[in-house]
Amino acid sequence: LANYIENLFHKIDDKVLSNIAKEKGNYLQGLANYLELKDDREYFDIVDNYTKEEIKKVYQFLVLKALQELKDINYNITPEIIGVYISNIVDIIFENKEDISVLDLASGSGNILISLSEQISKKSKFTSVDVDYNYAKLQQNIFNLLEKEINIINQDALKDINVAKQDVVISDIPYGYYADEENSLNYKLCSQEGYSLNALLFLEQATSYIKDNGVAVLVMPKEIMNIDEQIKKFLEKDINLNAFIMLPENMFKNKDNQKVIVLATKKNQSILPKQVFLAEIPSYQNKSAYLNFLDEIKKWIEAK
Repeated sequence: LANYIENLFHKIDDKVLSNIAKEKGNYLQGLANYLELKDDREYFDIVDNYTKEEIKKVYQFLVLKALQELKDINYNITPEIIGVYISNIVDIIFENKEDISVLDLASGSGNILISLSEQISKKSKFTSVDVDYNYAKLQQNIFNLLEKEINIINQDALKDINVAKQDVVISDIPYGYYADEENSLNYKLCSQEGYSLNALLFLEQATSYIKDNGVAVLVMPKEIMNIDEQIKKFLEKDINLNAFIMLPENMFKNKDNQKVIVLATKKNQSILPKQVFLAEIPSYQNKSAYLNFLDEIKKWIEAK
């Protein structure tokens, strides 16, 4: 496997570098442009000679290279394992449903959606929203190479989105504050002064796009667990925070940056228990502890 991956990585990397030399621009733009594979022969050369797993791995390495060059905290790639955790949780919650709709807000390079499209055991309809044109283009290209269908919307995820209500809304929420102060005033959870926290606006936006029995599955900074009065008021009236699932500490270089998967629902839902579920995900490598954790979630849901 490693040889094939290396081979395909260098094949694409060489093309991207030579295109950048001609057209200028950064590696992310060059990658987004090249992966359109306007020449059909190049497209089939990849699709016919490499497995989907190899194509996905190479894509992740290429995106990583592009992001290392940008050195921008707002551009980072969600580790694939988080997509696996989310898929497993979604599968358990929607065990009795044949097909589900999934919306990813601020989906970046599409890593979580790629995982979900492979892992979720039911038929799913995927929609991706990202404000960055290069990211939207990259996603179009990678899903094309992986021969999967997805609806991609290139816009600010915190503005009105023209989509139906969804079973699941996911997001690895962008770090920090939201730059559009005027738009943030449309949110109950906006800051009283200055810029508003992305985490809160995304929480509100995600829960407004789920069905009555839908679930928002959000990767958030762990500080969200110490919520202030303004949020408590909003929560009591509009939504429930049903679960806080800490990601394994060893995933983060600095434990202050540890993140948590939050499950949130609309007020009168009947899909998740009112009783809040608190847990830390054991390392995926520890198979029996991980299966045990999934069992705990099942038991929690069955107890509703």
